[in-house]
Amino acid sequence: MSKEARVSYWRTLVEKQAESGQSGAAFCKAQNVNPQRFYFWRRRFHPDSPDAGFIRLLPTSKTPCSGIRIILDHGISIELDRGFDALTLREVIDALRSMGG
Repeated sequence: MSKEARVSYWRTLVEKQAESGQSGAAFCKAQNVNPQRFYFWRRRFHPDSPDAGFIRLLPTSKTPCSGIRIILDHGISIELDRGFDALTLREVIDALRSMGG
């Protein structure tokens, strides 16, 4: 596949996902698309989008094994150990977003 064809293919998928109303994770699963590749291209086409990546979190504890805790509305919290899988976190955030969380 040529570079232009590859770019066109991924641009079309990114636009299709945006129009679908599905989360990135749900869209990738339904379309049988590699989520890591999809998020790479989505960030490439929309680098300034709030969905383009993660915010940088700074630790507040000196304990080497501490992780992070994210507290959301409606009593929802996400706790992550140090070394967590970023793709899994992205899928959780997409799932919460699709639920209106």
